[in-house]
Amino acid sequence: MPTQNKIDYLHQVIEEMTKLIATADESGLAGSRLKEFMDFRTSLIQESDRGSVLMAAAFIEDKLGYLLESYFVENEKICKQLLKGNGALATFSSKIDLAFLLGLIPKNIFDDLHLLRKIRNEFAHTASKISFETASIKDRTKALSALSKEMLRDDTKAYFMRSMTSILTAINMKMESFERCTVQDDFDVDIFDKSLKTVEEGLSQYDSQTT
Repeated sequence: MPTQNKIDYLHQVIEEMTKLIATADESGLAGSRLKEFMDFRTSLIQESDRGSVLMAAAFIEDKLGYLLESYFVENEKICKQLLKGNGALATFSSKIDLAFLLGLIPKNIFDDLHLLRKIRNEFAHTASKISFETASIKDRTKALSALSKEMLRDDTKAYFMRSMTSILTAINMKMESFERCTVQDDFDVDIFDKSLKTVEEGLSQYDSQTT
């Protein structure tokens, strides 16, 4: 089936599935997730090998940043300072590591995200011709583990695209299964003052007795 026909078919499928899901989903979240999934898949199909890798990496990095923002205490200013520009967590690598350490992504998704980062870097930093048939790219793509190896077959790019949609699904599922962190109550200064006063009185009495 020609690429454009595949894209047209995907759009027809998403329209029908979104209508069905919207009937049972008052929030519309499930339909929105499905549309995002299908749009992501469609974009990957349309792109060249280099374009599909760069697009997938950029989209998933943004999604990972949103996962972290959704989990953190709600503070737009601090999140922006950490996750954007020259922030301490602005790199793809740091976002992956932090999401793993916070328990937001499992080990196999953690490993696959770092593989995606390496595949992206190779495409981004190589001026000569490069594709999914390039040995190093093929090896790293085959190492992706978020999808059954039965799906690998002979098409490396197809396996890459399916793996990316699997990673996107895992991140979206996690965003719907946790509660955002909340700001802790202020430290109770009065209680500390009272405790300190009690300790000081005890020490004073001890000093008097020993004297």
